[in-house]
Amino acid sequence: MKDYPSIPRMTLTNDLVKPSYHFFDKLDGSNLRFEWNPKRGWYKYGTRNHLFDESDKVFSPAIPLFYEALATPLDKIARENRWDGLVVFCEYWGPQSFAGSHVPGDKMSLTLFDAAPYKKGILGPEEFIKLFGHLNIPKYFGFFKLDATLAQNVSNGEFGKLTHKDGMTFEGVVGKSGTGHNLEMVKLKTNAWRDKVRSIYKPHIAEQILRS
Repeated sequence: MKDYPSIPRMTLTNDLVKPSYHFFDKLDGSNLRFEWNPKRGWYKYGTRNHLFDESDKVFSPAIPLFYEALATPLDKIARENRWDGLVVFCEYWGPQSFAGSHVPGDKMSLTLFDAAPYKKGILGPEEFIKLFGHLNIPKYFGFFKLDATLAQNVSNGEFGKLTHKDGMTFEGVVGKSGTGHNLEMVKLKTNAWRDKVRSIYKPHIAEQILRS
């Protein structure tokens, strides 16, 4: 099952690989994977690090969410494009989720944020929006030059009016450019999210989270 790549953390001192990126909301939850092929349909589920099924105490509720909202339209798109296989990546999150932890009984959602057809790599942002933009995907902010001003605006929570109606602490944004095996991604996080991590967790744990 295809793994999701680690996204580099961007700071004001980083050398930029590309000057401009398509920016999306970075939801604060758990990265889940769902795998499909034409004969078996959706037959495998995983977190970033391990497979799971209906017996998993934390992630099993994501399976019916996936079938209710995403499985059928994604199957249709895959067959229309004659893909031999597909892995989709979704964020599993709720209003009380924070730093990858979830609260029992919270109203959870599943948001599609990337797709990797067999042997094609992860689709670029433009093709992703074209094929999947009608589904539940992260908020798309647009195509922007990534410079010190934009990075500072994200840090300050001023970029694109970064707020969630449910009161979640806005984590940040993910920038994407290119496609397939040439896809480049960067992530930027808000000071409010970093401060909340430091206020909740012990220093050594907080720094591990902030480095992830």
